[in-house]
Amino acid sequence: MFASVNAEALLRIAATRALLRTAQALEAAGPSGHPSSRTIKGLAFVQNYAVYEFVNKEGVRVLIGAANTAAVPRNQARAPLLGLALDPLFSKVIAGAEKNTWSARAELLEQTRVPDPLRIADSLFPKDGSFFRPSQLELVWSLFGIRAPIVPDNRLLGHIIEMVDTRNAIAHGSTAADAIGGRFSIKEIERRIDDTEAVCSHILLTFSAYLSGPNPFK
Repeated sequence: MFASVNAEALLRIAATRALLRTAQALEAAGPSGHPSSRTIKGLAFVQNYAVYEFVNKEGVRVLIGAANTAAVPRNQARAPLLGLALDPLFSKVIAGAEKNTWSARAELLEQTRVPDPLRIADSLFPKDGSFFRPSQLELVWSLFGIRAPIVPDNRLLGHIIEMVDTRNAIAHGSTAADAIGGRFSIKEIERRIDDTEAVCSHILLTFSAYLSGPNPFK
């Protein structure tokens, strides 16, 4: 079920490794720290993050698709999943006029008790505003009731934070790509790509194991 997501992630990781080899060739051909090499190494961090975000979003999309296929009656579904299924009604309560607050609340609560099949918009992703730091994984794990750890090794929590921070610094313009790339050797970035691959693989394997369990959405 996650094979296509994994295959695409591996292709993108391979592209990041190829990008890094370009930087390596530049450094081999000239003085260490070639300006273009530093920029390419910085951009490798952005691509590394992009693979990680892709796996998170597409992995959750597959989980939502599986939940919709299972068609668990709404009144038997895991309570946190109702927050996803009833997202339009929650938004209506939050953004609605004061005069409609109580009727909207009543409608929302009534919908949690009906036997209609659980349906979640496959475009919905429960962002927590952390730019996919570990708390984002913890939120997804909590909503679906996944009990496995969010990473295979706690060391990788720091990797995720660094990955997000470096990507944001470059993408939002606070730090130039060459400034970040200049802080790391080719070998150090290679290890970070390996770590990203390990995190992404763990996410998809964990989601797959979750779906193979008994009644995952109840």
